[in-house]
Amino acid sequence: MTDAPEPAAPATADRPAEAAGVLRELLRLADVPATLDVKDAADGGISIAMALGVEVPGVVAGRRGTFVDALQFLVNKLTHRPGSERRWVSLGVGEHPPPRGPRPPPPRPPADAPAPGRPSAPPRTVPQAAVPVAAPPPLPPRASAPEEVEVSEDPELTAAARALAQASATAGRFYGVVGLTAADGVRMVRAVAGVPGVRAAVEGEGRLRRLVLTPDRPTPMPKKSHPMGVDVDEVGSADEPGR
Repeated sequence: MTDAPEPAAPATADRPAEAAGVLRELLRLADVPATLDVKDAADGGISIAMALGVEVPGVVAGRRGTFVDALQFLVNKLTHRPGSERRWVSLGVGEHPPPRGPRPPPPRPPADAPAPGRPSAPPRTVPQAAVPVAAPPPLPPRASAPEEVEVSEDPELTAAARALAQASATAGRFYGVVGLTAADGVRMVRAVAGVPGVRAAVEGEGRLRRLVLTPDRPTPMPKKSHPMGVDVDEVGSADEPGR
């Protein structure tokens, strides 16, 4: 009786096709159609250029982002197997990514550093005469508050902000507006300032910047109108028709 042969590791020549197949499956699960161009990178890895068929938020051709970084991480994790040659897969949108540069060497310890496992002697302190110290330079002025930034008026954005603020004050609901630039946040805060019963504040920076509308008198939502967390004891279930 002979032992069954062990499965052979995937051939190196098939690694680009395997990486492209994994990427196509991930894009299919994300419902993002794309055309892939696969080639061998100059650094020995695999380069894949993606031409996306739909617009993905935060993804710009020629630039990296969270979506591309996540895809690249998953493709490398699913493609590399134990015992096989590792070839790094790099992804780019609209073009091939630039080749990776060589990794910097690890920092060398200083010549006077103690050997591992041996405690270092405490440094000797030499008393010194008191030397007058000059006063520290004044701190730079703080950035102006959003209300002090000079921006041009936008009638449509002002009208939309006031309408949303009136709805928040009337219904007692909290509202948030995301995807704002710094100038749009200033415009909306100024527009909401004249609406009674509601306050506006800008939170976060960059892509996390948002405008939050807080009513002076919040109104709790009815329990049965919550989209999640339905209590089965109140509404019953299909298995208990008598409830």
